[in-house]
Amino acid sequence: MAEVPAGAPLSVAAPDRDVLLATKLHTPGPPPGFVPRTRLAAALDEGLARGLILVCAPAGAGKTALLAEWARRGDRPVGWLSLDAGDNDPARFWRHVVAALDGARPGIGERVGPLLGPPAPPSFDGLLTALVNELTSQSGEAVLVLDDYHLIDATQVHTSLAFLLEHLPPCLYLVLASRSDPPLPVARLRAGGQLAELRAGELRFTAEEAAALLCGATGADLPAAEVTALAARTEGWAAGLQLAGLSLRGQADPSGFVAAFSGTHRYVLDYLTEEVLERQPDPLRVFLLETSVLERLSGGLCDAVTGRAGGQAMLDQVERAGLFLMPLCRQFVSTPPLATGLATLAWIRQAQGDAAGALEAIGEAEQAALGPAVPGLLNPVPAQRARLLLAHGDIAAAARWTQERDLGVGDEPDYPREPEYLVLARVQLAQNQPGPALALLERLRAAATAHGRTGSVIEIQALQALALAAAGDDNAAVDTLAAALTLACPQGYVRVFADEGPPMHALLTRLVAAQKADHAAACGVPLDCLARLLGAFGERPPARAGRGATAAVPGLAEQLTARELDVLRLLAAGAPNPRIAAELVVTLDTVKKHVSHLLGKLGAVNRTEAVTRARQLGLIT
Repeated sequence: MAEVPAGAPLSVAAPDRDVLLATKLHTPGPPPGFVPRTRLAAALDEGLARGLILVCAPAGAGKTALLAEWARRGDRPVGWLSLDAGDNDPARFWRHVVAALDGARPGIGERVGPLLGPPAPPSFDGLLTALVNELTSQSGEAVLVLDDYHLIDATQVHTSLAFLLEHLPPCLYLVLASRSDPPLPVARLRAGGQLAELRAGELRFTAEEAAALLCGATGADLPAAEVTALAARTEGWAAGLQLAGLSLRGQADPSGFVAAFSGTHRYVLDYLTEEVLERQPDPLRVFLLETSVLERLSGGLCDAVTGRAGGQAMLDQVERAGLFLMPLCRQFVSTPPLATGLATLAWIRQAQGDAAGALEAIGEAEQAALGPAVPGLLNPVPAQRARLLLAHGDIAAAARWTQERDLGVGDEPDYPREPEYLVLARVQLAQNQPGPALALLERLRAAATAHGRTGSVIEIQALQALALAAAGDDNAAVDTLAAALTLACPQGYVRVFADEGPPMHALLTRLVAAQKADHAAACGVPLDCLARLLGAFGERPPARAGRGATAAVPGLAEQLTARELDVLRLLAAGAPNPRIAAELVVTLDTVKKHVSHLLGKLGAVNRTEAVTRARQLGLIT
């Protein structure tokens, strides 16, 4: 298709020309390393006969790049419009649509544009009737591409676009790119043969396409096995493959990187945070964060994790928003199997004191698992069951499992079997053999650190702290636990410590005592983090000397709550509200309420004055 020339005049009514943003009307150029996808271009060509093409897939699936390349290479004139949130103003939306069509069919803007005002019309039926009539009277065809239609939530825009679809002239083809299904008569158009669709399944990169993309990103051909592995791990997600390729540059051990690559990689996390999570409303974002521990989701499972009803309704909302979930029999699954979610549910029941329910859930997980021969990272259920047996005091059964898996403390553990060797270390501790456990854990820690696996480092250091305590080296145990918490607290880890049971509780109590004694390493652990950890064991942390967290503070008519003190300390550290929300694992609205209460109780008009007043009262130092 032929795109609108960059210098094409924007022929709309003169009084409104200054409100047009010309860059919205330019077909985007190809991104670096773009891979032509001829099979999808052919599908788009065939889909034109239907009148409407819907390209619907999550962020980073390659929708814009695909359509832009197709538009540039075709032989039909194309009007392109990149939508933004401002286009929820119906007048602005149609003003830009008319300008886009004017580039493909010159003269339309001059004849139809005046109907947009000013003032803007109360209804756009007259404009659309004139537009349809004008297009029908002209010879030749045109394609209109509306990119990022998921940003439109204005009912009047949807209604008027539906009117255009109802009366779409045979010379106009409409293409919508969106992350979610638009509120248009899609089902009726589909049933009537008037809709062609490309969805996430079709947009997934094949092995050949992935190889070409990764070669362009890394500058070298990767072995077929590594390409296949990355394509499988990313499920052919274009952005994931591109980010993996960028990360592979300069890697000394590409095979090791490919084995470890996942959604927790920094580049992927940055992308998902900026492009997906930050764009969601607070309730949905909180739901996603709370249920992120699950690999397979259902309404009931989400209700158990969040402690609230309505999980299925939230999953339906997630599906409509196109947020990386695949529906399967009204359950929702990412790549790992149901077994992982059941194993997680087992630990939730264990934390709730339901030992029998935990064993029942882990038994169901075993039935759904891949089989005992598959290593721990791909099949975590057997190792989780052995851990659960340890938590129930059945040391002998857990030890037998490690023998059956042929695990030895003198082994050089590889990454795929890391969960199994962590169980072996726990068995050694349960058998009062901290020396061999420490040697094994140090090898595991060194490997995890070398490959940047922060989650693994946190868990390993927690076990090292327990081993040092069991060996009688209390100071080193507290220091090691403080180091683990320094990594864990900003990311909200709790269960990795709480699931270790009474030995970890005892060690945390020692850390609290070390804080009171102003032990340097221990004092680096944030109080709000320590509060969450001790809360998981059913107690609250005592305040440090001079902080006034438990005693009444003279000069305050109404005392601060413990959570308000947590917020106050973060305010004093200069943390903005979003960071406070992340640190305390609450919503932004909750933080704002706490800050408002703080200002009122301290008699302050702003944050700076509140911190100053708090220091005068000895609430903070």
